[in-house]
Amino acid sequence: MKIKEIKAIYKSITLLKVLNFINLYYSFILSRIRKKAQIHGMPMAISIEPTTACNLQCPECPSGLKSFSRKTGNLTKELNAKIIDELAPTLNYINYYFQGEPYINPNLFDFIKYANSKKIFCSTSTNGHFLNDDNCKKTIHSGLRRLIISIDGNDQSSYEQYRRKGEFKKVIDGVKNMNKWKAKLRSTYPHTIL
Repeated sequence: MKIKEIKAIYKSITLLKVLNFINLYYSFILSRIRKKAQIHGMPMAISIEPTTACNLQCPECPSGLKSFSRKTGNLTKELNAKIIDELAPTLNYINYYFQGEPYINPNLFDFIKYANSKKIFCSTSTNGHFLNDDNCKKTIHSGLRRLIISIDGNDQSSYEQYRRKGEFKKVIDGVKNMNKWKAKLRSTYPHTIL
Protein backbone atom coordinates (compact mmCIF):
# COMPACT_ATOMS: atom_id res chain seq x y z
CA MET A 1 0.00 0.00 0.00
CA LYS A 2 1.35 3.44 -0.93
CA ILE A 3 1.68 6.30 1.56
CA LYS A 4 -0.98 8.31 -0.31
CA GLU A 5 -3.43 5.41 0.04
CA ILE A 6 -2.69 5.09 3.75
CA LYS A 7 -3.24 8.83 4.25
CA ALA A 8 -6.52 8.65 2.31
CA ILE A 9 -7.73 5.76 4.49
CA TYR A 10 -6.77 7.65 7.65
CA LYS A 11 -8.57 10.78 6.45
CA SER A 12 -11.70 8.80 5.57
CA ILE A 13 -11.73 7.19 9.01
CA THR A 14 -11.39 10.61 10.61
CA LEU A 15 -14.18 11.96 8.40
CA LEU A 16 -16.43 9.05 9.41
CA LYS A 17 -15.79 9.83 13.08
CA VAL A 18 -16.66 13.49 12.54
CA LEU A 19 -19.82 12.62 10.61
CA ASN A 20 -20.80 10.16 13.34
CA PHE A 21 -20.38 12.88 15.97
CA ILE A 22 -22.63 15.19 13.95
CA ASN A 23 -25.25 12.42 13.65
CA LEU A 24 -25.13 11.77 17.39
CA TYR A 25 -25.42 15.47 18.21
CA TYR A 26 -28.34 15.78 15.78
CA SER A 27 -29.96 12.79 17.54
CA PHE A 28 -29.54 14.50 20.89
CA ILE A 29 -31.17 17.73 19.70
CA LEU A 30 -33.98 15.88 17.92
CA SER A 31 -34.63 13.70 20.99
CA ARG A 32 -34.90 16.77 23.22
CA ILE A 33 -37.29 18.52 20.85
CA ARG A 34 -39.51 15.47 20.33
CA LYS A 35 -39.09 14.22 23.92
CA LYS A 36 -38.44 10.76 22.54
CA ALA A 37 -35.08 9.05 22.12
CA GLN A 38 -33.88 8.86 18.54
CA ILE A 39 -30.38 7.68 17.74
CA HIS A 40 -28.72 8.30 14.41
CA GLY A 41 -25.14 7.12 14.63
CA MET A 42 -22.83 4.66 16.27
CA PRO A 43 -21.13 4.82 19.70
CA MET A 44 -18.19 7.22 19.97
CA ALA A 45 -17.02 5.72 23.25
CA ILE A 46 -17.42 2.34 24.89
CA SER A 47 -16.37 0.52 28.02
CA ILE A 48 -15.08 -3.02 27.62
CA GLU A 49 -14.63 -5.24 30.66
CA PRO A 50 -11.40 -7.29 30.28
CA THR A 51 -12.30 -9.51 33.24
CA THR A 52 -14.91 -9.92 35.94
CA ALA A 53 -12.28 -11.22 38.38
CA CYS A 54 -10.60 -9.15 41.09
CA ASN A 55 -7.94 -9.75 43.72
CA LEU A 56 -9.66 -7.52 46.33
CA GLN A 57 -12.94 -7.74 48.21
CA CYS A 58 -14.30 -4.20 48.21
CA PRO A 59 -17.66 -4.17 50.03
CA GLU A 60 -19.69 -2.34 47.39
CA CYS A 61 -18.33 -4.07 44.29
CA PRO A 62 -20.05 -7.12 42.73
CA SER A 63 -16.65 -8.41 41.61
CA GLY A 64 -15.15 -8.16 45.09
CA LEU A 65 -18.25 -9.64 46.70
CA LYS A 66 -18.41 -12.42 44.08
CA SER A 67 -22.08 -11.57 43.60
CA PHE A 68 -22.30 -11.48 39.80
CA SER A 69 -25.26 -13.10 38.13
CA ARG A 70 -22.86 -13.96 35.30
CA LYS A 71 -19.76 -16.12 35.16
CA THR A 72 -16.38 -14.81 36.23
CA GLY A 73 -13.99 -14.85 33.32
CA ASN A 74 -11.72 -13.03 30.89
CA LEU A 75 -12.48 -11.34 27.59
CA THR A 76 -10.86 -13.15 24.66
CA LYS A 77 -8.67 -11.61 21.98
CA GLU A 78 -11.18 -12.73 19.36
CA LEU A 79 -14.15 -11.00 20.97
CA ASN A 80 -12.13 -7.84 21.60
CA ALA A 81 -11.06 -7.76 17.92
CA LYS A 82 -14.65 -8.38 16.76
CA ILE A 83 -15.96 -5.45 18.83
CA ILE A 84 -13.23 -3.12 17.65
CA ASP A 85 -13.49 -4.17 14.01
CA GLU A 86 -17.22 -3.47 14.01
CA LEU A 87 -16.95 -0.08 15.70
CA ALA A 88 -13.51 1.25 14.69
CA PRO A 89 -14.68 3.52 11.87
CA THR A 90 -16.71 5.65 14.31
CA LEU A 91 -15.13 4.84 17.68
CA ASN A 92 -12.89 7.39 19.41
CA TYR A 93 -12.47 6.04 22.95
CA ILE A 94 -12.35 2.73 24.82
CA ASN A 95 -12.23 2.40 28.58
CA TYR A 96 -10.91 -1.09 29.34
CA TYR A 97 -12.55 -1.35 32.73
CA PHE A 98 -15.86 -1.91 34.43
CA GLN A 99 -15.88 -3.95 37.63
CA GLY A 100 -12.99 -6.43 37.48
CA GLU A 101 -9.24 -5.76 37.78
CA PRO A 102 -8.06 -5.37 34.15
CA TYR A 103 -4.48 -6.50 34.83
CA ILE A 104 -5.76 -9.98 35.74
CA ASN A 105 -6.44 -10.61 32.04
CA PRO A 106 -3.09 -11.60 30.45
CA ASN A 107 -4.31 -10.26 27.08
CA LEU A 108 -4.93 -6.69 28.29
CA PHE A 109 -1.84 -5.32 26.55
CA ASP A 110 -2.79 -6.99 23.26
CA PHE A 111 -6.30 -5.50 23.50
CA ILE A 112 -4.85 -2.01 23.88
CA LYS A 113 -2.30 -2.48 21.08
CA TYR A 114 -5.04 -3.64 18.72
CA ALA A 115 -7.29 -0.68 19.55
CA ASN A 116 -4.35 1.69 19.09
CA SER A 117 -3.69 0.21 15.67
CA LYS A 118 -7.20 1.44 14.79
CA LYS A 119 -6.48 4.95 16.15
CA ILE A 120 -8.69 4.56 19.23
CA PHE A 121 -7.77 6.32 22.50
CA CYS A 122 -7.55 3.76 25.35
CA SER A 123 -7.75 4.08 29.11
CA THR A 124 -8.12 1.73 32.05
CA SER A 125 -8.57 1.83 35.80
CA THR A 126 -6.71 -0.40 38.24
CA ASN A 127 -6.40 -1.02 41.95
CA GLY A 128 -2.63 -0.79 41.43
CA HIS A 129 -1.61 -4.17 42.81
CA PHE A 130 -0.19 -5.47 39.53
CA LEU A 131 2.07 -2.55 38.59
CA ASN A 132 5.36 -4.43 38.81
CA ASP A 133 8.28 -3.57 36.50
CA ASP A 134 7.22 -5.98 33.74
CA ASN A 135 3.59 -4.81 33.67
CA CYS A 136 4.61 -1.15 33.73
CA LYS A 137 6.85 -1.67 30.68
CA LYS A 138 4.10 -3.63 28.89
CA THR A 139 1.56 -0.91 29.72
CA ILE A 140 3.76 1.78 28.20
CA HIS A 141 4.59 -0.31 25.11
CA SER A 142 0.88 -1.11 24.61
CA GLY A 143 0.17 2.56 23.96
CA LEU A 144 -2.29 3.04 26.83
CA ARG A 145 -3.10 6.76 27.03
CA ARG A 146 -4.75 7.08 30.46
CA LEU A 147 -4.24 5.01 33.60
CA ILE A 148 -6.44 5.61 36.63
CA ILE A 149 -5.04 4.14 39.85
CA SER A 150 -7.54 3.91 42.70
CA ILE A 151 -6.13 4.92 46.07
CA ASP A 152 -8.82 5.06 48.74
CA GLY A 153 -6.81 6.11 51.77
CA ASN A 154 -3.57 7.68 52.91
CA ASP A 155 -2.20 4.77 54.95
CA GLN A 156 -2.88 1.05 55.33
CA SER A 157 -5.47 1.57 58.05
CA SER A 158 -7.67 3.96 56.07
CA TYR A 159 -7.00 2.21 52.75
CA GLU A 160 -8.12 -1.26 53.86
CA GLN A 161 -11.47 0.02 55.13
CA TYR A 162 -12.69 -0.10 51.53
CA ARG A 163 -9.96 -1.92 49.60
CA ARG A 164 -10.25 -5.14 51.60
CA LYS A 165 -7.29 -7.49 51.14
CA GLY A 166 -5.41 -4.59 49.55
CA GLU A 167 -1.90 -3.40 50.39
CA PHE A 168 -1.46 0.37 50.43
CA LYS A 169 2.33 0.14 50.10
CA LYS A 170 2.04 -2.12 47.05
CA VAL A 171 -0.14 0.47 45.31
CA ILE A 172 2.27 3.31 46.15
CA ASP A 173 5.18 1.18 44.88
CA GLY A 174 3.18 0.53 41.70
CA VAL A 175 2.71 4.27 41.12
CA LYS A 176 6.45 4.78 41.61
CA ASN A 177 7.18 1.90 39.20
CA MET A 178 4.98 3.45 36.52
CA ASN A 179 6.68 6.82 36.91
CA LYS A 180 10.12 5.17 36.87
CA TRP A 181 9.41 3.29 33.64
CA LYS A 182 7.81 6.29 31.95
CA ALA A 183 11.05 8.19 32.67
CA LYS A 184 13.31 5.32 31.57
CA LEU A 185 11.39 4.79 28.35
CA ARG A 186 10.97 8.55 27.83
CA SER A 187 7.22 8.23 27.51
CA THR A 188 4.62 10.79 28.47
CA TYR A 189 1.97 8.07 28.40
CA PRO A 190 0.00 6.73 30.05
CA HIS A 191 -1.26 9.91 31.67
CA THR A 192 -1.64 8.72 35.25
CA ILE A 193 -4.54 9.80 37.46
CA LEU A 194 -4.65 8.89 41.16
